[in-house]
Amino acid sequence: MLSQLCVLMSRRRCCLPSGRNTSALIGGFNLMLAQCSGYSGAVTDRPEAMRPRPFHISLILLTALLVIAIAVLAGGSLWVLRSVYHRSARSVAARSVLDLGRQVAAHLAAHPSVHDDRPESEDWRQFSELARALHSVEDGLQYVSVSADGVTVFHEQMNLISDAGPTPDVQPPAIDPDTVSVGRSLLTAGDAALPVITFTAAFTGKDGDHRSVQIGMRKDAVERQERGPATAIATMFRLALATIIVAFCICTLVVIWMMYREVRGEEKRRKEEHLAFAGIMANGIAHDFRNPMSSLKLDVQMLKKETDKGTDCRRERVAELAGRVESTIERMDRIFREFSFLSRPSTAKHEPISLRPCIEDCADLLKTRFEAAGVTLDIDLPDDDIWISGSSADIKRALLNVLANAQQFSPRGGTVTLCCTTGRHAVRIEVLDEGPGIPEHGSERVFEMFTSARPGGTGLGLALAKTGVEHCNGRISAANRPEGGASFTMVIPTIGDRSPNS
Repeated sequence: MLSQLCVLMSRRRCCLPSGRNTSALIGGFNLMLAQCSGYSGAVTDRPEAMRPRPFHISLILLTALLVIAIAVLAGGSLWVLRSVYHRSARSVAARSVLDLGRQVAAHLAAHPSVHDDRPESEDWRQFSELARALHSVEDGLQYVSVSADGVTVFHEQMNLISDAGPTPDVQPPAIDPDTVSVGRSLLTAGDAALPVITFTAAFTGKDGDHRSVQIGMRKDAVERQERGPATAIATMFRLALATIIVAFCICTLVVIWMMYREVRGEEKRRKEEHLAFAGIMANGIAHDFRNPMSSLKLDVQMLKKETDKGTDCRRERVAELAGRVESTIERMDRIFREFSFLSRPSTAKHEPISLRPCIEDCADLLKTRFEAAGVTLDIDLPDDDIWISGSSADIKRALLNVLANAQQFSPRGGTVTLCCTTGRHAVRIEVLDEGPGIPEHGSERVFEMFTSARPGGTGLGLALAKTGVEHCNGRISAANRPEGGASFTMVIPTIGDRSPNS
């Protein structure tokens, strides 16, 4: 008998409640907690089951996407700003070239040579020198042409089509530049072609004939006028870009540091919570095991004394003590199984379950217990069957613990009522008792482990019920009834009629 007892105790890792062995029990259970994946979040950290589980994005990924979005936005803004600046600079340069062309044309048109009715060759030479002088300060001047009544009387090409030069300021002409007309033309020389901007100053000569002075300026003069502002804009753009890059790098380093700090802090908090929870669990188990282990130690001592009598030992007494030892070990094993259920997510396969047979089975199991306590169990179910998705073991465990809790707190002669109401997508199961109710501000704590208002209670029943309901994607809540007593409400999603014959 003693050898069988030792085997049973070794299988269940039980030990006597001395100080050293109790510490070993707590240490062993802490090791068991460390090996149970997801243990600390099994009860306290589980979200509301009825809510859809959110899609969690990694903090690092979210921050990286945010930084990339900021970088793209900053780069796009700089690109748009640069394009706007370039268009503005080109527009200003074009207006500058147009103003310069009008001034040059007006200045040449004011020369006396083009107004004489019979200009001499010396006059045209002076006019040519003036044109070349203007070309020396504005290399964009391509040609100068003078016509009288549509007949060209003077034309001079200043440089080849491929030449280019600087564009300084000129003196204002004597003729109003606003009277100069602007046009476009294409000069050709063999296979080469050069687009030019023409400026024509029309006037009336001394002899009354219509005369005009036309100059042509290459279009690249606009680009030369644009070169100065464009260089300044490019320098400003590079400076702004460098500033943004430096600021971006600093922000990235700050974000990385904050992320690292947040991740380390979260790991530290999670570790502290796990250790604190493990300590609470170990203390709870040590507390719950103290009485059965004391009883077990006493029974073993009495059993040893009885067997030491040899042939004088009473077999009835030995059988009684062995039965008590077996009952104590079964109680400790049941507590271990309850903790094991709480510490692991459900591995049972979800399948369509009819709720009515589950409720009826639970009522049959608790019938004797209710009768012994003098409490009536009243069950009110709808006529139509109700189907849910989950494990029958989970839903039965939840119902048994809630009904047992209601019976324990109901007075003799009281009634415990279980009623079901169905909605469009869920079934509502209510268990009503006539007990003292729930302490104020304790409707949430009643589902925590080791929370019990009943002397001798382990505080695991409602925690097991909550875990079982959540394994079926449901939720459970507790409240006080206005007429007295407590009500426990379980809301579980339905799946319609999924019976084998449907």
